[in-house]
Amino acid sequence: MDEHLYRAAQAAHPDARAPLYRLATRPPEALASLLARGLALVAALLLGCGLIFWIAANWQAQTRGFKLGLIEAALAVCVLAAIAWPRARTAALLAAGLMLGGLLAFVGQTYQTGADAWQLFAAWAGLLLVWTLTQRSDLLWTLWVLVAGLGLTFWSGRGDEWLWFSDALQPSQIAAMVGWLLLAGVPCAVASLPWTRLPGGLGRVSWRVASAIALANWTTFGVLALVWGASRSGLAVLAGGLIGVLGLLAWQSRWRDGVVLALAALALNVMVWTWLAEAVLSLDFGVGGFAVLTLLAMLGLGGSASWLMQVQRGWARQADHAQEVA
Repeated sequence: MDEHLYRAAQAAHPDARAPLYRLATRPPEALASLLARGLALVAALLLGCGLIFWIAANWQAQTRGFKLGLIEAALAVCVLAAIAWPRARTAALLAAGLMLGGLLAFVGQTYQTGADAWQLFAAWAGLLLVWTLTQRSDLLWTLWVLVAGLGLTFWSGRGDEWLWFSDALQPSQIAAMVGWLLLAGVPCAVASLPWTRLPGGLGRVSWRVASAIALANWTTFGVLALVWGASRSGLAVLAGGLIGVLGLLAWQSRWRDGVVLALAALALNVMVWTWLAEAVLSLDFGVGGFAVLTLLAMLGLGGSASWLMQVQRGWARQADHAQEVA
C-alpha cells in the first residue's frame, strides 16, 4: 500500500477519495506489465550498444572472422528470441536492429565496399523495414525513422555541399527538403493504413522524432540561407514554408501533437530571429541593435508560449466535451 497516497486520500475532497483509495491500496494492473516491457527494452538497447562498443574497443585484438561471427551469432539469437518469445518480440527486434546496423558497418569498413555513408543507412533502413512492418511497434518505427533520417541527412551533404549555397534554388535542394517532409509524414501514413496501423493509433514517439529531424534540418539550412545573403532567399522561404506545413499538421489535423507544434513554433522563431538579426545589424545600431533583438526574442518566445498554452486548453476542452457527449 502507498502510505503517502493513502494519507492524501484522507485529506482529499469526498468525490476524489474513492479513486485515490483504490490507487493507494491496489496499484494499476498494467503497471507490472509496463515495467517489464520497459526493462526489456532498456536491456535490448544496452545489449545492442554494448556489443558494438565492445567490438570497437577491442578492434585490434580480435580477428576478422571472430568479429563477424560474433555479430552474426548475436543477430541470429535476437531474431530467434523474437520468434520464440512473443512477449519480448519488440525488445528482441530492437536489439536485432541495432546489431544489423553494426553488421553492415563492419562489412563496409572491413571489406572496403566503397559505399557512401548514406548508402549504409539506406540499406539499414530497407532491411529494418521488414521487422518494423511485421511487429507494428512505435519504438521500432522510431529506430527506423532515426536510421532513415540519418541516411537522408548524409545524402543531402554527399559531396556537393556547394549546391546548398548557390544563388539559384537547385533540384537537389528541393528533393532533400521535401524528403524530410516525407520522413516526418511516415508515422502519419503508418497510422492511416489498416495493415500498418499501430495498436494505439498514431505512434507518438516516432512522430515526434521524425518531426524533430525534419525541423532541425529545415531550420539549419534556412538559417544558413538567410545568413549567406538575399540571393539564397528561395531556400529560406522553402524551409519556412515546410516548417509551417508541419506545424499546421500538428495543430489542425487528426495527428495533432503539442510537442511537434512546440518544436515547429520554436523553429519558426529561430527563422524569424535570424531574419530580424540580419535586418537590424545591417543598420549598424550598435548596442541598441542587440537590445532590440533581445526584446524581440523575448516577445516572440512569450507570445509563442502563450499561444501554445491556449491551444492546449482548447484541446482539453474539446476532449472533455467529447467525453460528456459519449
